Amino acid sequence: MTYDIDAQYLIDTTRNLIEVDSPVGYYPEIHAYLKQLLDDMGYSMYTDNKSTAYVRVAGNDSSKTVCLGAHLDTIGLIVRGFNDDGTLRVRQLGGINYHSIEGETVRIHCRNGNVVDGQVICNKHSVHVFEDCKEAPRDEDHMSISIIGDVSTVDDARALGVTPGAIVAIDPHFVSYDNGYIVGRYIDDKAAVAVLLDTLQWMKATGKKPAFDTLFAFPIFEEIGHGGAFVPAEVSEYVALDITLIGPDYDGDEHSVGVIVSDARGPYDWELSNQLITAAQQVCDEGKWNTQVCFRYSTDAAAAYCLGNNIKSGAFGMACLNTHGRERCHVDALVQTAKLTRAYVMDEHAK
Repeated sequence: MTYDIDAQYLIDTTRNLIEVDSPVGYYPEIHAYLKQLLDDMGYSMYTDNKSTAYVRVAGNDSSKTVCLGAHLDTIGLIVRGFNDDGTLRVRQLGGINYHSIEGETVRIHCRNGNVVDGQVICNKHSVHVFEDCKEAPRDEDHMSISIIGDVSTVDDARALGVTPGAIVAIDPHFVSYDNGYIVGRYIDDKAAVAVLLDTLQWMKATGKKPAFDTLFAFPIFEEIGHGGAFVPAEVSEYVALDITLIGPDYDGDEHSVGVIVSDARGPYDWELSNQLITAAQQVCDEGKWNTQVCFRYSTDAAAAYCLGNNIKSGAFGMACLNTHGRERCHVDALVQTAKLTRAYVMDEHAK
């Protein structure tokens, strides 16, 4: 089957999702936004006690239930304490590369609902002030959040509502270019969420049903390794949509979708991975799909499998450069991922 994908919808939806803060565990804003999108499409969203959002779609065959997951959470920071000058000490939420966030502006989401603007600084922040500025480590013990405002003491920071446990979202600076490239933080995994929304919209517009009962899942704890830890009992296979990689050992480029056959936790299910490969052969453009062994990386599907759920696991997604920094991708990769998603949902490998 040939699938016509609206590339501009994928770019716009990715941008809109990225602009809604959702660092690991902070879900109020993104849940409200996602629920409105799904309501507008005519779907019902619900959440479990782990704050994973779901949409259930009845299939042509109810003999099994499959799950497609794309995580809503992004990497971020959490306030752990204060320095004497009112700057904030933080811990990472997910695999932060501190070198990539120096100087970035942030939003501090306080427990009382306040949102406070800040900036990531190295404690030795200027070559004009500190002789060893360039040599100072860039890590959580040598970097802080400086509140943008008249703050010079711990009490000043606390007066704004900042406490340990406040969640810090780093500005994404999303840009789309006329040649199809997109650059911004959190393409991982907001672009994959956009692909699932595209699939849901396509099914609603065409009246098509998935081959099997399908659960679309949107976890909020993937970046710390356990977003997919809980899987509803009826699910027999879990396929994660997540970024794939570019660099030595990887065949992908920014135009391609990759089928992940193994990752840091080990191999994915042999048969399910082969089904995804067959579907990619049938629906993806020549030269724009590949297989990957992602040995410094894992997904919700692997977490679900390794943590004891009785499921088959698989994964695929758009190739992305500069992961966990300001990431870069091409809309071609989103389009190929959308084609493979539809093929999986419609059980194209069997045709």
